[in-house]
Amino acid sequence: MTRGDTTRIGRQTMHEVDFRITSTGNRVATGPLTSDSSQRALIPARAYTSAAAHELERERIFAAGWVWAGYAHWVGEPGRVKPIVVAGQPLLMIHGEDGEIRVFHNSCRHRGMALTEEPITVKRRIQCSYHCWSYDLDGSLAVTPYFQRERQARSGPADKRALGLLAVASRVWAGMVFVDLGERDVDTAAASFDRFIAPLAQRWSHIDFGRIKLAEERVFDVAANWKLVVENFLDFYHLPFIHPQVGSVTSSLDVDDEVLSPEIIGGCYPRGATGKAAKTSEALPFLGEVPQEKTENQDIFCVFPNALLFLEADWFQVIGFEALSADRTVEHMAIFVDQDGASEDHSVNRKRLAEVLFGVNEQDLPILGKLQAGRHSPASDRTSLVPHWDQVTAMFQQLVADRMAGPADQEK
Repeated sequence: MTRGDTTRIGRQTMHEVDFRITSTGNRVATGPLTSDSSQRALIPARAYTSAAAHELERERIFAAGWVWAGYAHWVGEPGRVKPIVVAGQPLLMIHGEDGEIRVFHNSCRHRGMALTEEPITVKRRIQCSYHCWSYDLDGSLAVTPYFQRERQARSGPADKRALGLLAVASRVWAGMVFVDLGERDVDTAAASFDRFIAPLAQRWSHIDFGRIKLAEERVFDVAANWKLVVENFLDFYHLPFIHPQVGSVTSSLDVDDEVLSPEIIGGCYPRGATGKAAKTSEALPFLGEVPQEKTENQDIFCVFPNALLFLEADWFQVIGFEALSADRTVEHMAIFVDQDGASEDHSVNRKRLAEVLFGVNEQDLPILGKLQAGRHSPASDRTSLVPHWDQVTAMFQQLVADRMAGPADQEK
């Protein structure tokens, strides 16, 4: 057995994670599953189909911690403004004149009108079209025409600082924008996010994310609950059956469970870049100074709740998603390469890489639809996850169940 660090889930201490070693030398985590025929679902079927359950998840999961909110390239230049929605709340992602990307509530401080519902590019300021209140790109209130009901050139509230756009705690990491709607102290949010992402940032410290460039991006509208999207992502068991083109059964079995923290779980194919089928005719330039012992790795991690990440030495894939309803999830899938790999010399291999990765994701769509249909059956409450394969999935489900129980229930 190998033993990991003690971590925490909410207010509860998570037991130390043990691993057993398979006959092929791979690591399998021990976790919530103790029987291969339990006939007991960790999350009830109604949690995948109920509108009421979805609304509670918005409150207790998506509005109560760090979540993926979008990509930095959506607002790639100063003056770019992108409206987004997180946990049902309208937000604005703004690239300021100082180069910083910030997130604000998409609500004018006068009457609460959304400032824009479409991506726009502005110079210096963003304006509410109702009464023409304007805000600088750092969110501060700039202009309030005729505020004192007189034709004065300059008028406004006594304390403009009090009426700037309301900021949301946000951080940019690895080309992604994360927000925490539950973090009230925006000034201390950076330290909070750094603690949250630290286990993965340390594991990937050899990657220079400052060099990544978007290769291709695509949107998938999925007729399934967001939890099924995550569970399918963490399900390594289905690869040889649904994605046989990725490699042999032997290569599919060559996977280690990985538990970096309660919120960062997944797996690693230690020889995934070489043991599976090649995605391009030749490797793209590496994402930084990749150590020799990591050049064959393929890491697969869920950053709870809604960032699904793949990493090989020469490409980085993100599926960030919006949980729109109990039976609809919109995936924003982006593929990144090193800036040297973004040149015209590598265009053929970039295109081939994107075709392969998008194709794998498309194969999952009908599976997800059938999984969603099955959740309307009472038999879904008597499913049996398999300890040999599904401990990481069970950890995800347990974390969802704990968050949904709420702090009061967790303290009992």
